[in-house]
Amino acid sequence: MSQNKSIAPINCCCPKCTKFREQLEESIQDEICDAGFYAQIANEAPTNILRELVTSIVGDEYGHARLQASLLGICPPPVSCPPDCPPATGNFVTDVRAAIRGELEAIRRYAELAGCAPTPEIRYLLTSILGDEYAHTKIWNAMLLGEALCD
Repeated sequence: MSQNKSIAPINCCCPKCTKFREQLEESIQDEICDAGFYAQIANEAPTNILRELVTSIVGDEYGHARLQASLLGICPPPVSCPPDCPPATGNFVTDVRAAIRGELEAIRRYAELAGCAPTPEIRYLLTSILGDEYAHTKIWNAMLLGEALCD
């Protein structure tokens, strides 16, 4: 991306797309919150295997934040306070269910962002994150379903 290009849709008639850059900034904060929340869930995991799986998702979430921050690298967001992220409850199953809800919301958010992306390349990057979030949803669900196999 050259220094002259802006990360804002050009001639966009969709009201949802007029604040693409701000939505991307919010998305970065959401990813950082998710990574912190998931790190807390990793500490609650009942087995080492589940802990490792959750930790891998934490890394993905940080990667999503870095990718989006890279897109904003030529026009960084203003310095702000860190987001007020909700803590884990201490109950693995409850928190995994919350993680699933968060991943489903992230899928919706990335679909909207991708639809507003100013270039096909940016759209591709955002849909690749969407795919990761979908995969996370499947992993979280498998963690819950796997308990039934062990009973």
